[in-house]
Amino acid sequence: MALYRLIYVSQAVAGISYSDLIDIMQKSEKNNMPVGITGMLSFGDSMFLQVLEGSRRTVSQTYNRILGDKRHVNAELIEFSEIEHRDFGLWSMKAVQIDNHPEIRNIILKYSSSSTFSPISMTGKQCLNFLREIMDLYQNK
Repeated sequence: MALYRLIYVSQAVAGISYSDLIDIMQKSEKNNMPVGITGMLSFGDSMFLQVLEGSRRTVSQTYNRILGDKRHVNAELIEFSEIEHRDFGLWSMKAVQIDNHPEIRNIILKYSSSSTFSPISMTGKQCLNFLREIMDLYQNK
């Protein structure tokens, strides 16, 4: 079975809170585990950046379901490609709130032109590397 990775960015609607992020993560874990989807969702400065990994069909179906979620708008596909292996295989979905911790700020500055989390201005490669570094940070805590 070929594996695929999808990365997208979207803008949160006004009023999204940490409890919404937890709700998204819990529902994602429940939906993703049985179909073999892994990934990570990051949220900060009213922006979502998410990576999904799995078979082409399940990743596509999951992304189409996500597009219908009313908690975000202006979804933009950054990358959809075949991959050799999963990078986020430990998580059926991990949600990370990007905030002003010094470690995260340094990672944002590494891949962005400002300290504001703005994945819309990042390339696909920068988004993936950003998510990998955030994953490494949270795995080592």
